[in-house]
Amino acid sequence: MHVYRWDLDRTYLDTDIGSVRALLRHAFETASEKKNIPGSATLLRCLTEWDPSSKVTIVSGSPTQLRAVLEEKLALDGVRFDSLILKDSLANLKRGRLRAVRGQIGYKLPQLFKQRVGLGPPVRETLFGDDWEVDAVVYSLYADAIAGRLTEGDLARVMEAGGAYDDAIREALRSLRQIGRADVVEDIFIHCDRGTPTSQFRALGPRVVPVFSWFQAAVLLWARGRLPPPAVAQVARACTDEAHISEIGLGGLAQDISRRGQISRDRMKELFSSPGFESMRPSLDAALDRLGEYSAPPTDPNTRDYHGFLRANAQRDE
Repeated sequence: MHVYRWDLDRTYLDTDIGSVRALLRHAFETASEKKNIPGSATLLRCLTEWDPSSKVTIVSGSPTQLRAVLEEKLALDGVRFDSLILKDSLANLKRGRLRAVRGQIGYKLPQLFKQRVGLGPPVRETLFGDDWEVDAVVYSLYADAIAGRLTEGDLARVMEAGGAYDDAIREALRSLRQIGRADVVEDIFIHCDRGTPTSQFRALGPRVVPVFSWFQAAVLLWARGRLPPPAVAQVARACTDEAHISEIGLGGLAQDISRRGQISRDRMKELFSSPGFESMRPSLDAALDRLGEYSAPPTDPNTRDYHGFLRANAQRDE
């Protein structure tokens, strides 16, 4: 069994979370009015169709009051999921826990650890988030803690720096102690549409992969053996249709992940020669032929600067 863990807003749903007015509009949208991040629904459907034994868990900062409409939206998209966890922001407001209303570290980490309890080392995971909040830090802390690369003290200090309350830290540590240590997170895909430099994610190690389109994630998931070529072609077509990306633009996305050292040009050419890519192949091959020999310097696998990443994220929000 493989577990796919997803966020919703700005990862799966094209939700404007930049203002109070936008959030209110989000709260009153019907399921049919909600829009997807291009390619997200197709990618998620393809992952579960290719591996019916896989599990999909969703942990979102959306309020619990939206459960019915969000479940309806996922059903309209034909997406199968096994759990949907939403934040009880109203309860936090009533208790005066203002940091918990906007903060994600103290909310998502305890939930992720709790969901991992009872899963053995053979169960591996792929995580999907975005750069609007701190999904990259949350997921990296989760991956490093259950792999045994992070002490409980270090985890508590980063959670505290991220605004988590003491009871959330205790809850996270309590669940973590029930989890056997294993390096089970394969990839952390972060959808970037806020202009965060990809170099900023180097502070969290090579497991974190920023992507500008779910097409890029689909290509890498094929390389990991998680998707067949026809499914990647489906995601590519969904991205071109839903995001109005041309085939030339698709080629630029292929160039980008190769330049960043995520996958070689030869491997992508192998993928693009597969059935399903016939109409796209000339543009994609031409883009790869123009790639040249440049590649980004490799990321140190031992690099972790959680506090530095949080500081940079806070400065960006100012």
